[in-house]
Parts: sequence; C-alpha cells; structure tokens
Amino acid sequence: MLNPMLGDGKLIYPKYSMGLWEKGATNLEQSQIQMIDDVIDKLEIQDGDNILDFGCGWGCVPNYILAKFPNVKFTGINLSHYQCEYMRHKMQDPESYLSSGRFTLYEGDLNDAQFETKFDKILSIGVFCHVGNLTKAFQKLASFLKDQGRVFIHIITVRTPNNISSVFTHQYIFTHGSFWKYDAVPSHNKDLKTIEKWYLNGSNYSKTFANWLKNFDDSQATVKDLDYGIDYAKFRRIWRFYLIWFVANFASCDGEYNGNGQYLMVHA
Repeated sequence: MLNPMLGDGKLIYPKYSMGLWEKGATNLEQSQIQMIDDVIDKLEIQDGDNILDFGCGWGCVPNYILAKFPNVKFTGINLSHYQCEYMRHKMQDPESYLSSGRFTLYEGDLNDAQFETKFDKILSIGVFCHVGNLTKAFQKLASFLKDQGRVFIHIITVRTPNNISSVFTHQYIFTHGSFWKYDAVPSHNKDLKTIEKWYLNGSNYSKTFANWLKNFDDSQATVKDLDYGIDYAKFRRIWRFYLIWFVANFASCDGEYNGNGQYLMVHA
C-alpha cells in the first residue's frame, strides 16, 4: 500500500518523508528530488565519500545520490525486513544504482551495528522521530564517524517548549513516535554537536501529505484486497483521517509551528 502512495519510480523509490516544494517543484517526484539535492548541498557530499544512511527506508536517498556521484559508496542500516527485501531486489536489478556494487545493506538495530571502516558522512532522514534516546543514538553514530566527518539529521519538529506525541498515531500509525521540539537535537552536544540548523516550513510537508492522500485514494482498486490485519473499510478510514489531519496540521499557523528540522553535526 505504501509504495503506490509514496511513489515508486525508476530513480525515486518510495520515500516516507517531506518533499521540498518551496523551490518550485510541480509534482511529488520533483519535490523529493529537490529535497535530496538540498541535503547534498547542506551535507557537502563529494564524489568519493563513504556515506552511512541510518534508517534508509526503501533506499531512495542512496539510489539517487549514487546516480549523481559515480565514486560514492553507501551503507544503509534498516530494521524493516520488508524494506530490506525491496532493496535486495533492487540490488539485483541492473537498472538500479543499488546494484552498482557501491551499496551495502545492514539489516538490524543501530545499537548492534559494527563496521570495519568509519564514514565521511552520515545522514538520517525522518528516523529520529522513532528514536527514544538521542544521547545514546548520537554516541553510536559518533563512533562510526571519521574525525572530520559530518552528520545530517532530518526530523519532524515542533516550535513549542516541549516535545509532542499523539495518542492516535501511537496506536494506529507510528508506535512510540515523537515530534521533537526544534531545539531538542542541539541540546544534546555530548558526542556530536550541532553547527548549523534549519527549519523547513510546514507547508512543504502539508503539500507532500496532500499528494500522498491523492495517491492513496487513486490506488484503492489495487490495494483494497491486501491483508491489513483488520477490516479494509476501517483501515481506509484510519489512514484517510491520518493523511487529511496531517495535511491540515502542517499547514496550520502558516507552517511556522509544525514543520521539519534539519541539523548539521560534527564531533563534539
């Protein structure tokens, strides 16, 4: 169900995070391309970098960056067996850059991961909303990073005094997910320190969710017979409510309170 909702193209695989619309994108794929290009610029990725993607999803970001840089190498960490199986299929597909021999997949928990070499760059797109202990996670990422390396983190964020969670999304969408306040990441400077941060207006995510809602509705004929573990009509109501709610949520207050935070970090 997620693949047709998020978009599944030849270069841009499903990507469950914000698209960047404020630079003139006219469709979902363009918005995701412009979002990744923005990450490339902020992280200052260079050809030849050895990059770690913590929580690499379906492999969209590695695939796109590998396409742009012929000498970059990527390692992806992912807990989801379903997503890892998707990437393993792509690693056998000659049309995918994941099959270039420059992509390595680690299926497992960040806490258990060990690597023989350190990385020039580490990125994590949307995963830290599901990380409960920032201090421990940053300590682990710092252990993988070269002395002059850089870390880039992209999260859902709120410009409020406190972190926020939702009973509805806890129960039906993202178990134990959190929306970190904008200053949460910079306040953890023990092993990694934030040297630059950006707030991305919520209008970008609102429009992304609006496109996902349209794709979700348009794909009903092909996804209605899948096994969701509950009555499909109930499943559809839950997910339509979630998508409609988040379209409105990120557009509220002109996008100035609910949006996305990005953080550039180095060794403390």
